[in-house]
Formats: sequence, structure tokens, C-alpha cells
Amino acid sequence: MKYLIFIIKVFFKVKIIFKDPKNYDLVIFDDESIDELGAILKNRKYFILQSRINRIDKIYISLNIIRNIIKNYKKKISTAYFLSLLDIIKPKVVFTFIDNSFKFSELAKLKNQKIKFIALQNGARYEHKEFEHLYKNKIIKYNFSENFFIPYLLCYGRYEIDDFKKHNIKVNDFSVVGSLRVSNFLLKKKKIKKYYNDICLISDIYSWDDIFHIYNPGLEKGIINLTKFVINFSIKHNLKLKIALRSYRNNIENFNREINFYKRYLTKIEYNFLSKSFFYRDEKKKFSTYELMKGSEVVIGSISTMLRENLVMNGKVLACNLTPTNIFDFPLKGLCFLKNCNFSVFEKRLLKIINLSKKDYFSHVNKYYPVDYDKNISTIKKVNNKLDLFLKNI
Repeated sequence: MKYLIFIIKVFFKVKIIFKDPKNYDLVIFDDESIDELGAILKNRKYFILQSRINRIDKIYISLNIIRNIIKNYKKKISTAYFLSLLDIIKPKVVFTFIDNSFKFSELAKLKNQKIKFIALQNGARYEHKEFEHLYKNKIIKYNFSENFFIPYLLCYGRYEIDDFKKHNIKVNDFSVVGSLRVSNFLLKKKKIKKYYNDICLISDIYSWDDIFHIYNPGLEKGIINLTKFVINFSIKHNLKLKIALRSYRNNIENFNREINFYKRYLTKIEYNFLSKSFFYRDEKKKFSTYELMKGSEVVIGSISTMLRENLVMNGKVLACNLTPTNIFDFPLKGLCFLKNCNFSVFEKRLLKIINLSKKDYFSHVNKYYPVDYDKNISTIKKVNNKLDLFLKNI
């Protein structure tokens, strides 16, 4: 009932366009993070297919669309509507930056014989492992990772190819292109704000699927133990710490949830120290966290994609999985990764990393395995080249 009421409210907010959309060779599926595609979409003509009900601001209605909806309808009206729009727009390519979208996979299964469906990797992918774990432990009746289908995936690096194949995720073709966010950041590197910190801790609070969290209560303990390690280490060695909060400050609900998490688990002394080290993300400043990492001696975290991205920006990282699951293990082992350790082991490893020169650090770390980087051709250029090829029907 609540969902129906929500649908009705959304319907009355949107603009109704009583005609067919125009023909476009390129359709962008899901407008979440579309601002980050600026360098990709520049000088291109495209249609944006909004897929999230809370973001839809216009709906197309015509006799042609209604006929197509009736033709395409099976179980989901949203799927029938999207299929109908694609039938009318007749694109050569459907492109998305939301590579973990089930709806994108669903449409790709139904239309990939006529349209090229291309996804650009948006972040580190753990969903398929979480679903697989829940299914094997009989917590869910169906392994939802089997629903993923990406005809063409433009991915971070070799690790994603190996990992997806290992877990039988359906991808027809992989192309390694690196991280678009890193590419966008480096494009503006001359405007980087100057920071200097000994340690940058990436907050990974609530980075996991809610259902997975319910059946793995040790996740919170693992994250808070790492936070305590970092606080105690910083105090003991008199080092400057910044913690990059996950939530935007203007998103009151998520921001308060994150802050309250730390208040709940930390001692008063620990929280007071940490709160003075908070680094607030700003939606208007796209690369503020990347700037923070760039100005830090070492970046520490558990789950965040930024650990991988910091490596290709020539930054030192220490990834720590203190949770009871292997799902969040870092793609690289050795110097840059610790698992289920005590403070003494953590302290020894972090001191070693801090004292190593970057040259010595990277002699132990294959930083291009999780995220590729080519100084001669950017991710932006690689993605544009791929789109150009597909739009030419090659």
C-alpha cells in the first residue's frame, strides 16, 4: 500500500509528454551519476532513460507507446514501458554508468540481439558474492547474482574479469578501461586543493547490503575495530588523521545515521578525537575526497573503491578486513592488506608502510591489477573510443 501511494505521488509530480520520444542512436540508462559522464557525453546527442522512480521527472504517453506496452507486458509494467521506449527510440547503443542495475540486465537480456548494451564500472562489486553467500546458507531462496547480465562491460582492471568469471557472472565481453572518476579527477589536477595528513581513513559505514548485514552482525564490529585501531595509532604516534565520511552533510538522515554509529560504538575519548578529524563530503565539490587522499601519506579502509583508486594515483593504502567474511578481502594480498589482526600487528604494518618510500612500497604492490591506468590514454578516451565503435555498428 505504501508503495502504491508513493507511485501515485510521483505520478502527480512528473511532466506528462503526450507524444513519442525522438530517435537517438545513444540512450543513457539511469541518470544517477550522469554528471560524472560529462567528458563522455560531450558533443553527443542522446536520450536519458530515467529508471529510478524517485528521479523520474517526465513520462511519455501516446497511442504508440500504449500499444507497445501491451505488446511487451509480461510481469512488470516498468519493464514494458522501458522496452516500449526503446522500440520507439531505436538506439544502436544503451549505455549505463550503473553497472550493477538489475533493470539494465533485464532489458539487456530481452533486447541484446538488436541493441548493444554497454556498462561502465561504477565501483567495486561485492553484490554477487553477498547474494551467493546468502543463497548457499539458505537465507534466500534464489541466487540473485544469476540475474546479472552485461553484454559489454568496461571494467576497472584484470581483477574484475577474473572475479566475474570465477563467480559465473554473465558478461559477454570485457574491456579494461580503468576508473572514470580517477580520470575525471586527474583531468582537473591543476586545481587540486592542498592537504597534508599522515592518515586518511575512509568511512565504510553501511557499505553492505541490508539483508547481508542482518545475517552477518560481525560486520559492524569489524568496521569499528579498525576505526579504534586507527584512532589509537594516531594518538600514540602523534599523527594527523582525517576520516572521510561516507554521507554528504546535507543528507541529514544518512549523515546522522553514520555519526550515530560512531557515537554508539566508540568511547567518549575516542569519539571526541575522531569528531575533530571528520572530513565532510560536499556534493558541490566532486573531487574533495580524492584531493584528501592525494594529500595523505597513507589511506586506510575496508570496503571502499577509493582504496583501489588511490593506488593508481600513486598513493599508499592499507586495506584491512576485520569482518568475519572473506567477501570484503582486498584484491591484492601482501603488504597492502591485513585480515583479522590485532592492534600490535596493525601497528607494525602501518608503521612499515608509513616509513617506506613510495618506490619501495610499490615494489611490493601490483597496483594496476585492481584498477588499470595508462598515462598515454585516459579512461575518458578509452570509453569514448569504445562508444564510437559501437555507434558505428562495428
